[in-house]
Amino acid sequence: MNEKAPSNENQILIYKTEAGQYAVEVLLDGDTVWLTQNQMAELFQTTKQNVGMHIKNIFNEAELKENSVVK
Repeated sequence: MNEKAPSNENQILIYKTEAGQYAVEVLLDGDTVWLTQNQMAELFQTTKQNVGMHIKNIFNEAELKENSVVK
């Protein structure tokens, strides 16, 4: 059996499958996943600027509080 050993850090792997689709694999030690804007752009196949625009709208519409979700 091929098992992944737990680590002390969250691990995020974004990759392209043989079928040409992007996939994400996340190994967690807790309940929170942190992605950079570049990682989100790669995952959603868009630009960092587009991700930033959507994040800004989320904060402007008070869907999330910036100080609770930005490191």
